[in-house]
Amino acid sequence: MKRFRLFIPLTILSCVFVMMAFARATETAAKDGGGPLGIFVVNGSPVHDVGNLRVHASNWGAIGSMPGGGYQFSYAPSAEWPAGSGVEYLYVAGLWVGGLVNGVPAVSTSAFEIEFRPSLDVRDKVYETTYGAAGGLRTPSASADDDGDGSIDEDRLDGFDNDGDGLIDEDFAAVSDQMLSRIFRDDTPSATQIYPQHVPMHLEVSEESYQFSHPDYDDFVGFTFRITNKGTEPVTDAYVGVFADGDVGRRNRPNPWLDDATAYAADIPVDHGVHGMQGYDFGYWYDADGDSGQAPGYAGIVILDHPTDPSGATAPQTVGAVTYANFSGSQSFEDGGDPTNDFERYELLSSRTIDRSGTVPRDYRSLIAVGPFAAIAPGQTIEFSIALVVTPRDDFTNVRHAAEAYHGLWFDLDHNSGTGIDGREHQEHWYLPNSIPVPVAITRFAPRVEGASVHLRWETWKDAGLAGFQILRAEGSGLMHALGESLSAASRDYVDRSVQPGTRYDYVLVAHETNGSTVSSQRMSVVVPAAELALRPNVPNPFVSATMVGFTLPQSGHVDLAVYDVAGRRVATLFTGVKGAGDHSVPWNGVGDDGRRVSAGIYFCRIQAGNTSATRKLVVMR
Repeated sequence: MKRFRLFIPLTILSCVFVMMAFARATETAAKDGGGPLGIFVVNGSPVHDVGNLRVHASNWGAIGSMPGGGYQFSYAPSAEWPAGSGVEYLYVAGLWVGGLVNGVPAVSTSAFEIEFRPSLDVRDKVYETTYGAAGGLRTPSASADDDGDGSIDEDRLDGFDNDGDGLIDEDFAAVSDQMLSRIFRDDTPSATQIYPQHVPMHLEVSEESYQFSHPDYDDFVGFTFRITNKGTEPVTDAYVGVFADGDVGRRNRPNPWLDDATAYAADIPVDHGVHGMQGYDFGYWYDADGDSGQAPGYAGIVILDHPTDPSGATAPQTVGAVTYANFSGSQSFEDGGDPTNDFERYELLSSRTIDRSGTVPRDYRSLIAVGPFAAIAPGQTIEFSIALVVTPRDDFTNVRHAAEAYHGLWFDLDHNSGTGIDGREHQEHWYLPNSIPVPVAITRFAPRVEGASVHLRWETWKDAGLAGFQILRAEGSGLMHALGESLSAASRDYVDRSVQPGTRYDYVLVAHETNGSTVSSQRMSVVVPAAELALRPNVPNPFVSATMVGFTLPQSGHVDLAVYDVAGRRVATLFTGVKGAGDHSVPWNGVGDDGRRVSAGIYFCRIQAGNTSATRKLVVMR
């Protein structure tokens, strides 16, 4: 068993499943097909999956799916990079907030202990949206005030009527190609029941996470935590951080966590053009030997933003980490192991030291934190922004890309050329640099790979005056060409079935108006995964006289397709030779290589193509 403290998450999850049963009994608006039900969303559905880094994002502040932990959601990608590779870079990470309450240290955590929790209200689930969604228009859209009440983005995406106007989620900011939103607190009754020593600070956290599909900006997931003191006592000398248990390796590899290492990079320079250079701190982990090239990345947390105070009186003077600690669960806290109570956790958060790299291969945890904040007063909110990034070894390019995306774009909203830089005085985070936001006429355009096709969906903020649509496509960064015939004004989706495995495609949606003008979306990218060797179930199965065996080859080459008995003896060769890439079918009449019909029973069909193989069970009846 991986961790000596594994009983803690198991106790937690037993409570989780009890509350999930309550949620199923009370939820009246659950999706068909087992969507999020509120309370603890443990079905593995909240996953960032439009980019090259696939990340499970819970509704209790934890990041990752605890692969191999045996939980209901453990099957979901934790921090898989590249997408579809089966190589994970994270067991679990979670938000930590600590401070002094009446002079006594208190720390609320999302991992390993789940002291941050959604409430028992079934609306406290995970919400998903995308840039330009209905109710989610954002600056610079002329309709960013979605409900026309004079305020912008005042009703966050959470299922509640936050602005008291009788409407729900009608005016929020829908950010990036995929945004997840949720709320949790540290003072739910279940938290104090499961952790009797837990001291709630009465904090409510509104968390949003963002991912882009652009091939240059799809190796990270951004997170913004808005932490509000809902209590009556200030939390003083406060620190905010992220704890991470970064296990690296293939899911099916035994004990992948035993040969990891950690490191810290300070002030990674990022050039923000006219806004100057800025340094970003990155605490990361990696597989010490690279698993023979199967785990070639650094994965970690980059600090993007938090409150600052030039005087240093109420907050740090600049953005950046003040604490980076790495430790191992196999030791006591005094000897560099896991903290076990709030005094030890706060000691870690507030140590204001940067540990040296952990280069001896072992199972590491790490903590990166910012602060101190003089106080989080009752009613006060502080924002903390980070990104989970995976980047090639000795190459911090993807860290820089995450910082560029967070830096976003600047706009001229006051129409005064003397304010800001070049008249641009307003900053909007989480826009890709040099991008042009989707025009107002097209509020959403999102391509997504579904099977062997690309499904494109879009929305518009008005239908009047639309004559129709045209899809443009380019292979990679090549020239755009019209894809198929023009589509009607009522069309809102299109399936491109002419794509090839292992290829990147860029798409643009062109809206034609009745007055002859056109409006185009920004260029959106997807990568169709390379085909894999697949052996399909034979049809029929079981069979009496004949069956058909189907298989798919990712590339042309030599193929050996044969049938074996339960003892592993080869009884029939169905095909051996060269086949081209694609789908194939081979018949078998139940006759073995010796020319006689095989006896009834269980057999195994095995295909070998290059260094890859696959096996299927088949049954012969007589």
